[in-house]
Amino acid sequence: AMQPPADPDKKGSNEPVDPPEKEEDTAFGTTGPAAKSSAAPPPPPPSKPPPDSKSTAAKKKRAVWDNFIKNLSSVEYTSRGEKFNFKYHDLIHVLISIKATLMADPSLVRCNIPCVIIGDIHGQFVDLFRIFSLLAQGNKPGWLVHRFVFLGDYIDRGPCSLEVIVFVFLLKIRFPKQIFLLRGNHECKPINRVYGFLMEMESRFGKEKGNDMFHMFNEAFTHLPFACLVGTSVLCMHGGISDKLTSLEAIEQIPKPLVDPNTNQLACDLLWADPMLGLKGYKENNVRGVSVHFGEDVLHSTMDRLNLRLIVRGHQMMMNGFNFFGNPLSKKKLVTVFTAPSYYPDKPNRGAALLLRGNGTIGFKILVPACGGEKNYHEDHQVANDNDAGFVRNIVDGKVEKPW
Repeated sequence: AMQPPADPDKKGSNEPVDPPEKEEDTAFGTTGPAAKSSAAPPPPPPSKPPPDSKSTAAKKKRAVWDNFIKNLSSVEYTSRGEKFNFKYHDLIHVLISIKATLMADPSLVRCNIPCVIIGDIHGQFVDLFRIFSLLAQGNKPGWLVHRFVFLGDYIDRGPCSLEVIVFVFLLKIRFPKQIFLLRGNHECKPINRVYGFLMEMESRFGKEKGNDMFHMFNEAFTHLPFACLVGTSVLCMHGGISDKLTSLEAIEQIPKPLVDPNTNQLACDLLWADPMLGLKGYKENNVRGVSVHFGEDVLHSTMDRLNLRLIVRGHQMMMNGFNFFGNPLSKKKLVTVFTAPSYYPDKPNRGAALLLRGNGTIGFKILVPACGGEKNYHEDHQVANDNDAGFVRNIVDGKVEKPW
């Protein structure tokens, strides 16, 4: 019987496994059959990362920040006032991240309502957490429930400036669209060099590393915004208004980073200016030696020009934690909010936070004085200045002038 022809596609024992190999010519003559390369095959082209790799990395970063926030929120620091054992390299990581976050913010940031507005804290970490506790809902701490606008002056004078500034930086990094940090006059190197922050850095990290950390924090401060528009008609800043405040765009045009706010009059006034009872127009601020005092007349004309109904600022200690300026019957108002209670040992003031509700109404959360921590005052600032207990009055011929 005849065998069927061999299937050319089917290899059998009688068929060659591979076709005969050809001889190759080289510079050294004929080599015979070409030798198969023993080199490893070239690596495959790099595969594209899976589409969710970015979200996975973002989740890991959020977990790192959440863990830092959780550790710093422990009761020994937030209730008993103990110092957190910060690692130098951890703070470097925080500073790199907060700088990148703040660089994305313009000089005038915008926040929706409702929100909570926090005044001066000045290193009083325990009192900051008392406010967060008052604003908590169930097991959720205040920062997971509300938007926040901070008016500046996080550091100096209080015992835990580092805890305060690191914590608010962590909140800003973790929730950049819900936490808004403004610059205060104490977030300037010539001020915090004198009023406690430098001293705290050097005492906690040693002179060399403490000085380096001091400069790095101050570099981050140069990226802080100067004002926040809440909704469409509430303007927040640390200090006050200015004759240079001709429009909201004027704030937006303040350059960032700004190392020395005194080189820009509008920036300087937003950090330093104070209202004065009985004054018309502006006058030099002889109390502080920088910026201006402003009267109720220019306050109202500025608010009309910018279409504002409320200005919220900090910068001055108020015995009740807050105080409205000017004619109580006026529809346009300025309120000073000061959040650090027991700011001076000799004047047990209350602290306050302002609640701006969704319907546009406002309320306050009040902190009564608790046991005060050690203050890092400088020389004659050991006791309260009389002008720090309320608004300064303009004296003309021995009488207080009132515009109403």
